[in-house]
Amino acid sequence: MLWISGTPTDLRKGLTRRDWLRVGVAGGFGAMLVNQRGARASAALTTHYSPLTNSRSFGQAKSCIVVYLFGGVSQLDVWDLKPGAPDGIRGEFKPMATKVPGIQITEHLPRMAGHADKLAIIRSMTHGDNSHGSSAHRMLTGRAPGKLGEVVPPSPEDSPHFGSVLNRVRPARKGIPTSVSLPWTIATSSSVQPGQGGGFLGRGHDPLRLEQVTQEVFDFTPDGLRLPEGMSRDRLRERQLLRDRLTADDRLVSDRAGRELDELYGRAFAMLGAAEAAEAFNLTKEKSETRQRYGMNTFGQSLLLARRLAEADVPMITVYWPMRREPESFNNAGRIEDVSVPPWDTHGTNVGNSPNFPMQKDRLLPALDQSGTALLEDLVSRSMLDQTLVVFLSEFGRTPKINGQAGRDHWGKVFSIAMAGGGIQGGQFYGASDKIASEPSDKPVTPGDFAATLFHCMGILPETEVIDPLSRPHRIADGQPVVQLLA
Repeated sequence: MLWISGTPTDLRKGLTRRDWLRVGVAGGFGAMLVNQRGARASAALTTHYSPLTNSRSFGQAKSCIVVYLFGGVSQLDVWDLKPGAPDGIRGEFKPMATKVPGIQITEHLPRMAGHADKLAIIRSMTHGDNSHGSSAHRMLTGRAPGKLGEVVPPSPEDSPHFGSVLNRVRPARKGIPTSVSLPWTIATSSSVQPGQGGGFLGRGHDPLRLEQVTQEVFDFTPDGLRLPEGMSRDRLRERQLLRDRLTADDRLVSDRAGRELDELYGRAFAMLGAAEAAEAFNLTKEKSETRQRYGMNTFGQSLLLARRLAEADVPMITVYWPMRREPESFNNAGRIEDVSVPPWDTHGTNVGNSPNFPMQKDRLLPALDQSGTALLEDLVSRSMLDQTLVVFLSEFGRTPKINGQAGRDHWGKVFSIAMAGGGIQGGQFYGASDKIASEPSDKPVTPGDFAATLFHCMGILPETEVIDPLSRPHRIADGQPVVQLLA
């Protein structure tokens, strides 16, 4: 039988790792009713000359690993400490000297401090949006959302995720997904966050979503890569050939749904026919000491898998900080509700009502320090960092003023992110915030500028256009590459 999911809920969530590949093995006569020619009509692109294409950094990154620290990382407590700020603003953490003279970061990232020569830390990111929803859209697409607010569920009119753009303009070789996201779909207690999918490019350009199977072994291998019993690869090829013969009617892909499904079938068949695809997801191939070095937890093993996917030439890998469920609020009956709380959303009401600073010191920063530096070290030791762009970012920062619960609230006027490898010149701060990290004081960087820099390193000009279903052209980034960040 043909497997199709067309409910609004599925459209918002995109395809899970099982759904994405299930479409390729569901089999039956119905699976043969869509052809591949319509996929080429789903979008278009144009490019123009830019002097930046002559730079060494243009196209230097073959893969990009986006480490998305969902919830909003405090600039004042991690990348941009203000030890001279007044009480109630500067916080409890002290700045630590790094490998690079003049660059300091929080004392609770001691391993990362030893890799400051690889990092370009942008201290002047800005967009002014304090809502998780619309801010996530900005930082995952490089474009302003159509609707502002906390509760803005994904829609087919959203701008596409970076990986979805790559899938349109620079798809991976046959059998390798262009974009993979793991280990969950980010969401607050009220809404799935926009910007994680194909948006107006269609579900056929959604990233392949992975979720760990069990906490004990951290197995992310998509079930669809393990062919069902009785299904040989020769039989799979025969089924695909038969499907191709029966898909001669262009009317079957004349609408958007038909084209998207056709794209998904083509990608799924390609992956199922590639034996090496399954190997990339298999963490048991790694030595035990390597896995331990990353950390035997969801975040650590997700970053290890990201490195393996980059080795397998996957162009875009997005690792979202793993979900933790914890008591946060009381309902009308006075009972604590169990809701999804982004771990970096440090208002001061985290586990056991612990305030912001112990949560960062004891739980968040140690995990980032261990796993993030393990990733950088592995990329260096394998001679991969020059061709792999690594980005540590979140949707916004935190308020300068510490609130009454010893936490910090949402702040989009200025925040910090870090980039490394893949055409980025490490060992530098870029931009600056004012004396209390409230606003940019020098060289503001917008989400569009960040996106343009990312695409530049991936070899795609920011003025490249993709076409939406109404035949309207859209630039892939509303900004320009930050030249000073480039190697």
